[in-house]
Amino acid sequence: MSNKKFPKEPRGKKNYQAPPFTSRRHYGKRKNYVLFNRSLIVVILLLFQVFLLLYVLLKLTEYTSVLLAVNFLLSFVLAIFIVNQPINPAYKMAWLTLMCLLPFFGALFYLFVQFDPRSKKMKARITQRIKETSPYLQANDNVLHVLKQSRPASTGIARYLQTCGPYPVYNNTDVTYYSQGEDAIEALKEALKKATSFVFLEYFIVYPGSVLDEVMDILKERAAAGVEIRFLYDGFSHAKSLSDTFLDELKEIGVQGRVFQPLRPFLSTDQNNRDHRKIIVIDGKVAFTGGFNLADEYANRITLYGHWKDTAVALRGPAVQTFTALFLQLWNSEVAGEMQEDFDRYFAPSAYSSAASDNSSPGFVIPYGDNPNFPNEIGEVVYMNILVQAEKYVYIMTPYLVLDHEMTEILIYTAQRGVDVKIIFPHIPDKKIPYFVAKSHYMQLLQAGIKLYEYIPGFVHAKVFLSDDKTATVGTYNMDYRSFYLHYEVGALLYDNSALKDIYNDFEQTLALCQRITPEIYRALPLWQRIVGRVFRLFAPLI
Repeated sequence: MSNKKFPKEPRGKKNYQAPPFTSRRHYGKRKNYVLFNRSLIVVILLLFQVFLLLYVLLKLTEYTSVLLAVNFLLSFVLAIFIVNQPINPAYKMAWLTLMCLLPFFGALFYLFVQFDPRSKKMKARITQRIKETSPYLQANDNVLHVLKQSRPASTGIARYLQTCGPYPVYNNTDVTYYSQGEDAIEALKEALKKATSFVFLEYFIVYPGSVLDEVMDILKERAAAGVEIRFLYDGFSHAKSLSDTFLDELKEIGVQGRVFQPLRPFLSTDQNNRDHRKIIVIDGKVAFTGGFNLADEYANRITLYGHWKDTAVALRGPAVQTFTALFLQLWNSEVAGEMQEDFDRYFAPSAYSSAASDNSSPGFVIPYGDNPNFPNEIGEVVYMNILVQAEKYVYIMTPYLVLDHEMTEILIYTAQRGVDVKIIFPHIPDKKIPYFVAKSHYMQLLQAGIKLYEYIPGFVHAKVFLSDDKTATVGTYNMDYRSFYLHYEVGALLYDNSALKDIYNDFEQTLALCQRITPEIYRALPLWQRIVGRVFRLFAPLI
């Protein structure tokens, strides 16, 4: 690999001076001219196709009477079809609104979404990949029996996840909680240095900077030592932040790289389904997941929105198997046909059984995942189950609060039956519109007795639920439509683990840095912000 240094485009205020050994390779060079940004080119071509379709529709207005009749009949039939679909009511409302605001075009667009061949092909491939890894995720009836004896109320969600995934429940798994992104990244680097067999990395965002440089240095050294390394990252990141040669750079240092659903200049609904997961599996012995991506802001080396608060967990033990399977499912989803690859070496029982510090690690772990092809919203169900089962408290950290009707009702129900519900939310947002939409929920939640807090130092990117000192989940799910319905996500459901105490302490320490939101604070918001938030709630499923 070339050691030539290239300048970087500044991103935020720097908080960190990269160590002398950190190189500035050309995979890290951002494009200096926006016209050469792949994502912009894709957007321009997509808009051209949309405007072309609109132009054709406008030309058809010469046949107004016929067009109106066809539009009425088509919209009426589709409205009946949409109302009877087993989907979230908010999506039904969004589609019906679109059909009213854009006659004929809205109906045609709905038909396109329903019959998009690319989306159907992806669904078929994902289904096949899940089938290929399912034999490695068989339910352990003994563990399920122990869970039932110690936590009868948790048996239902465990069986649900086994049925939907399959996502088995595990014991004998150590869990380490990281309360800051920089701590998780440092732990990840140390674990990568010890890799001897294989490394799987899956990320939503990969951004040039010192964090990526340091990880790449380690991957290069481990690949040279004979370690198999696979690096999967989302097509949005590929288009937005990485150079055209990044895949070649990975290959040059011995790393297999693959882009999940690259952005293409063709209208297709699957481009709206992004890989929001963060999964790292090392030797089948340790797995990381959480909110942190491979970018400097997650380690607070630069400042974009104040202090960046993130969290993660590392698992050591048999529960790592599920993360291995989840990675392989998406890694192979870009390949058509049946896979001939032998997965046995990645699921060696000896590796998983020897990973925990001892054979009596407390508690239970259920790693789980989600994708837009599933008929169930698994991540949202896990969150709701924690709320419904709570007896004393539920503490939540989330960067976004774009709630559907079901989640809103469950939150209110939980608070009104006497459970202490606290939600920590950013004070400095990274996206304005979702931030205003979140604030539009404030009064309804406050009136129900839910306690809302804004993290004054900056931006909360953590995705954490904690309840009654007994249950927690840490993962990649935001509390919004995109995570629950559109994206590929993962999480780890924890019962009675020693890490729960660390999560509780982190929440209390974070709470001390927050401002509690009151009705007076909400009413003091500028009127235009409140109006924008309420208007965009109509389009919340698209935010």
